Amino acid sequence: MRESVRSWKRGDKRSGFTLIELLVVIAIIAILIGLLLPAVQKIREAANRMKCSNNLKQIALGAHNYESAYGVLPPGILSTPAPANTFTFAAPITGPLAFLLPFVEQDNIYRQLFAADSRYLNVDDTTVTSGWYNQATYFSLAQSRIKIFECPSDNPYSSTTGTFICFFSGDSDTFTGGYYPNPTGNLFGRTNYVANAGVIGHQTSDAFYGQWEGPFGNRSKNPLGAMPDGTSNTMLFMEALGGQFPGNRDFSAAWMGGLAFSTAWGTTAGTSQWYQMGSKHSGVTQVAYGDGGVRSIRKGAGQSFFTPDWYALAAVSGFQDGNVVNWGLLGN
Repeated sequence: MRESVRSWKRGDKRSGFTLIELLVVIAIIAILIGLLLPAVQKIREAANRMKCSNNLKQIALGAHNYESAYGVLPPGILSTPAPANTFTFAAPITGPLAFLLPFVEQDNIYRQLFAADSRYLNVDDTTVTSGWYNQATYFSLAQSRIKIFECPSDNPYSSTTGTFICFFSGDSDTFTGGYYPNPTGNLFGRTNYVANAGVIGHQTSDAFYGQWEGPFGNRSKNPLGAMPDGTSNTMLFMEALGGQFPGNRDFSAAWMGGLAFSTAWGTTAGTSQWYQMGSKHSGVTQVAYGDGGVRSIRKGAGQSFFTPDWYALAAVSGFQDGNVVNWGLLGN
């Protein structure tokens, strides 16, 4: 039996796009992409902002758990043993996020640090006379990148000049930042979150600024339950870029370092500086409060000294000033 053969014939006429039609379709697609891109960017930023808010909340809850375990919040920095309003680099310079490692699911790093030299994580030990960056194990583990300490809207590893290893407010109404240069291979793990030291830290010679002392300071041991202003009216942690933005990013901050941050210069609007609260979110900087809640403060709030919004930010920075917080001035 002969097999039947089937054949297909292709006609002479061809169907398809003309060049003009193709160009029109490309133009339409380009217009649609142009219309959709801002919406996609807004959705991405909304997701990043939500993630950042969750980071702050987890850090605040970690501080709550630390306080439950030890009866007090972790210190803002381990600097000179006494008095609390002076500063020296001849000390551990360890900061609050290092103390919170076991409470934000970073037990492995904490155990290695503690085993190497527990004195750097002991608020009462005064025998260490050198910073954590001079201790080999601390220096090595400080390179670790910990996602919960980083805002997804920012890339803190883009800084070119150095990494802040500490922030400190002294009794001379000054705010100090010490940084480590950025040699290749020594790019410490960064953070976008710093601890609230108040308007300008612990002051004994200036009663005006001293009334707005924050919950985190040099070797501070403040319990949450003993905050006269109430936990819902007191900031614990806030966003700070630690460097210039926009433009070339010069500095970032290391999560291992002492991060007792001053709020005297407000939150940036426009070009930020290392000494200001700030973020890469659109229009706001996020902060975590003592009750575990996270709120947004508008950019520019508290930037001009002794204005109504400056006093509002001062009130929420201090934990025992007794001032009423005007949330409307802060954009909440």
